[in-house]
Amino acid sequence: MITPREIQFVREHIDEDIHSLLLGKHKYPGLNVPKCVLQIEGLRKMRDKIPGWYACKQIFIPTLLAVEQASSQATALYKQLFCANPGPVVDLTGGLGVDSYYFAQKSERVIYLEREPLLCRAAEHNFRALGAGTGLHVLQGDAVRFWEQQSGISYASMVYADPSRRKGGLRLRDIALYSPDITQIRESVLERAAAFLVKISPLADISRTLSLLPGTVEVHVVSVGNECKELLFLMKKNDPASADPLIVCTDGFSFHRGEEALAARTVERKGYESVLVEGDCLYEPDVSLLKAGAFALPVTRFGVKKLHCNSHFYVSSVPVRDFPSRKFRIREVIPLTSANIKKMHTRFPQANITVRNFPLTVTEWRKKTGIAEGGTGYLFGTTTHNGGREVPVVIYATKWEESI
Repeated sequence: MITPREIQFVREHIDEDIHSLLLGKHKYPGLNVPKCVLQIEGLRKMRDKIPGWYACKQIFIPTLLAVEQASSQATALYKQLFCANPGPVVDLTGGLGVDSYYFAQKSERVIYLEREPLLCRAAEHNFRALGAGTGLHVLQGDAVRFWEQQSGISYASMVYADPSRRKGGLRLRDIALYSPDITQIRESVLERAAAFLVKISPLADISRTLSLLPGTVEVHVVSVGNECKELLFLMKKNDPASADPLIVCTDGFSFHRGEEALAARTVERKGYESVLVEGDCLYEPDVSLLKAGAFALPVTRFGVKKLHCNSHFYVSSVPVRDFPSRKFRIREVIPLTSANIKKMHTRFPQANITVRNFPLTVTEWRKKTGIAEGGTGYLFGTTTHNGGREVPVVIYATKWEESI
């Protein structure tokens, strides 16, 4: 799939301009420069996303799309949590093979299934190059007809699918349009597997997806670097837990939706924090909590106070160790007025800006003030309650300097 000479060329030119390489291909007689450029582009995408694969010089990139659609190394390692039971794991949508490869580190037998011949050949090559061992098997075939074609595999401890969310270059929002259609194969898979794990777009609506995937017992909101990367729906057949599935976020934070509803009623009854105190701790929750809809639970779980029903910032006089969030110390609270906006650049020529439930977008705010991006200070634009009124404010804060 890739020759030693091609490998050497790719690694020697990994950071060079690809257009110059293509224009100068005549300098390298006997070398397939366009093929090498494809490898360079793919490896650049892989460098931070899948560093373990990038480090292997024999890795072959079949298509750029395969790299773009592949799971990251961090999220693939997370999915190893689902390989606890004995028995084979079946990956119905093999793709580049990243998930299958990491499943094989925890399971004695993994079936990689993929309908595209080129991806199958690339997977076989890459698995050998990575030393995946004999427990990882590559099969070419269609996910919908897998059980008909593979009569020798009667049972799986887990079946995994990462259905394609593109058609004709367009991103699909409705999971019934994904390929394969998970809503159609769900029942047949659960007749032959203890569990069915499905990866869904992080932009999908969790409540609507749950209505389309009955039998879901857990939803995992996977975030990396405070960015939501994947939604994982774990289904089991006839499990009573599916009535109120467990929502799993980051750092051990998990909840049932019934708990959030109860917490919301409690917060609404007690009211919101209207007084921001300099020196107090300000919390910006991890994005996984916000995606999961855990807006009120931090108040009842950690004893923090919420600024506003729609702001999703929290405060406390004493910092809370276990709250999955970025933590800041409030330095100053500035009312949002025209006069304060005009002189803001003088006071804060550079700052990191975040807005939630605020009249200005980050772009509008920077344009009005000329505040440059970066620095060690943080400006949070948000809204609080004060005397029965909603009051927009700017919070100047710095990262919490103590270890908590």
